[in-house]
Amino acid sequence: MIREADLISFLPEFMCGYLELRKLLSAQQREVQALEDMTEILKNNQFILSADEQGIEKFETMLGIAALDDDSLENRRFRVLSRWNNAIPYTEQVLRNRLDTLCGADGYSLEIQNQEYRIKIRVALKSKKNYKMVEEMLKETVPANMVLDLSLLYNQHKTLKQFTHRQLSAFTGKQIRNEVLIYGK
Repeated sequence: MIREADLISFLPEFMCGYLELRKLLSAQQREVQALEDMTEILKNNQFILSADEQGIEKFETMLGIAALDDDSLENRRFRVLSRWNNAIPYTEQVLRNRLDTLCGADGYSLEIQNQEYRIKIRVALKSKKNYKMVEEMLKETVPANMVLDLSLLYNQHKTLKQFTHRQLSAFTGKQIRNEVLIYGK
């Protein structure tokens, strides 16, 4: 929040009545306010959670992250935070917590096959916008001796059985497989 710089408030009370001083400070008010605004922006851009577009761009450059054309500031901030807080998840719970953050608790499925050194993750269609972020996070954090099996969790019969054939006929096969379908639409 940018505060209003009020130069007159810095004068001793007995000097506030002088018209010349009030006019002089009033003329300087705009430049001082501009400096105050720039200082506040610089302070906010030191921290990921309060950074604006320019500040997030500096973090992205520093971390080697390429912003997508349709990314909102919140998505970019989230991607920077994910990379910034990157820790190697040696436990299943830590990995689940990271996936919960990226996809939501019901936005993925995780199966760890220890004997085969395989981690199988399916990202739900409702979370497919975050697929790339999940992939990047897993490549950086999953131990190198584990095989990573990552893909989208496409609609399956159990998902589609709530729809009638008439309702599904409004969609193409590709839409039925690849899109989030909402009952009644």
